[in-house]
Amino acid sequence: MLFSNRCKYDIGFGQPGVPEGDRVIIDTVPDKLPWLLLPHDTQCESLKFYDLSRNKVHELNLPEVLLGGVSVEVSRGWLAIAKKGQYIRDTKYSSYLSFKPIPDTEIFLFNPLSGAIHPLPSLSTLVPYYYSFVTNCIFNLGGYNVAEFIRRIELSSADPSKSIIALRFNEFEANNCGNLALCRVGDRCWSTFPRETDRDIEFGDIMFYSGDLCVLSQKIEHVETHIFKLAEDDEVRIKFIPVSTAARLPFIEAEHWGHNMATIKHALYEPYLVESINGELLIVVAHNVCYAYYDEDEDEESLDGDMDALEEERLGEGEGDFEHFFEEGDHFEPFYFKVSGFDVMEMDPNAGMMIWRSVQSLSDQLIFLTSGGRSVSVPANDLPCGIQRNCIFFLENDNYFSEVFNAYETREEVLHRRVSRESGICYLESGRIERLFPSSNRLLKCKVGWFTPTP
Repeated sequence: MLFSNRCKYDIGFGQPGVPEGDRVIIDTVPDKLPWLLLPHDTQCESLKFYDLSRNKVHELNLPEVLLGGVSVEVSRGWLAIAKKGQYIRDTKYSSYLSFKPIPDTEIFLFNPLSGAIHPLPSLSTLVPYYYSFVTNCIFNLGGYNVAEFIRRIELSSADPSKSIIALRFNEFEANNCGNLALCRVGDRCWSTFPRETDRDIEFGDIMFYSGDLCVLSQKIEHVETHIFKLAEDDEVRIKFIPVSTAARLPFIEAEHWGHNMATIKHALYEPYLVESINGELLIVVAHNVCYAYYDEDEDEESLDGDMDALEEERLGEGEGDFEHFFEEGDHFEPFYFKVSGFDVMEMDPNAGMMIWRSVQSLSDQLIFLTSGGRSVSVPANDLPCGIQRNCIFFLENDNYFSEVFNAYETREEVLHRRVSRESGICYLESGRIERLFPSSNRLLKCKVGWFTPTP
């Protein structure tokens, strides 16, 4: 209730002024809970944060050099701000990309409390991935959103000048598994992790843990360790961690209702990496329910065959990615995804074949989960009024694409039916889920996330 009353205008994408008394003042009172970065766009001259501990909305002005940019990631008290740069023309890869110039995207790390800014290499140094993403999006969708290209930015420490920065980025359909790049502040370009030609490692959530970069992957069976050299001969140890066994998924269920609609359970899940307050490495698995249209002219045997094929894709036994099944399948067209529950697992990243332990209770901590940055855990003692322990606060940022559109629809109209941006609280003891605010059909150019104040 406090959140809804205080933030209702910001959630509705209005731009009311924040009272002077609510403007942030760094004091000696430590923040027990992270701040929620609220939605914004390129026209904003300031960023707004909801402070759960004080029940206030803080407003912080953007410096002039960052005006026109939006936050696309949150990590260790820093925002990654993406801003449109100069137009550039691709020459080396013009055989399959457009000859027309495209805008570069500059990336900055920004601490909104101290005002410190650290520029990172621009996205155009990710050759040919950035060119391919922008030109394909423009050609197929009439526009692009850089927040959909950047999937995660992770810092190895809270001091960017001493950090290794990891970037997990998306590719336009050519490789749904995404890709990985690393750099240091001051580097001129990103160093891309080389892919093996005979296998397709998937890049899921990423997090620096005990000096190693941990990467979740669904297409491996045991922990794999790789040593990667950056441009300045720095070495990073990358550990790929399998997640298929952690999900413990039951069989897929489909419930048909109405004339041509179905609810598909246990088909999709999203794993997140979290470091607990006690230093354990946790994998939090968010389970999703899919609501989909299906071809009512198909017989029951054909639909059962679709379910069998989807089960194989989900478990990694089929070819491709199981999420593509919905987009490329003949019978199902999803229109909404809904979070239905969470599993929490503790793991030992040094055990090659994995040692899992199910965590039934978060009695001494809270978890703040987000697809827009680093997920965090905080102690559950001396919580502000209305905040309960043993909970997961979750934020969703994804804009799901739809294959069902025609040439007369704009990109926003294409995505309008498929935006399932759910955020809420899951009470682990009962499994009950409360939505903080409803899914919005507006296409966001930014990402919301949990910001940990570190002046």
